[in-house]
Parts: sequence; structure tokens; C-alpha cells
Amino acid sequence: MSYEDLPCVDFVELVTDYLDGALPTEQVLIIERHLAFCGPCVDYLDQIRATMRATGALRDEDVPGPVMDTLLAAFREFTHEHE
Repeated sequence: MSYEDLPCVDFVELVTDYLDGALPTEQVLIIERHLAFCGPCVDYLDQIRATMRATGALRDEDVPGPVMDTLLAAFREFTHEHE
């Protein structure tokens, strides 16, 4: 097995589940092997972690109503496209 077993595009799709601990052990090992050899994906993972920390600190009242409406509409559209 090499880091090529998991293309970067597939890593990007799995990163949230990886951080949530929602992947089977075998998949986690493949991801961690990929990360051992792929600096750009390590950087991406660090950016996602930082984003999660920052957004986790937001309260509903911190986000203006129009911005929240736009974000919710985008989320609904994305979810609908991937059903």
C-alpha cells in the first residue's frame, strides 16, 4: 500500500468523517499513510481543523441574518445535489 492508494481528491471528500472519527480503522490507516507522504493534504487538514475551531466558537447571533440565510441556502442546495 502506498499513499497513491488514496488520491488527494478522495482525501478531501473523507476529511470531515476522518476528523469526526466516523471511518473504519482500515480507512483511517489509509488516510494516515497518505498524510505521512502528502504535505499539501496535511496543510489542508490543518486548515479544516482551524476552520472547525473558529466556526465552533460562533454563536447564532454572531452571524448576521442575511449571511445565515445565504449559508443555509447554500447548504440545502449542496445537500440536495448530493442525495
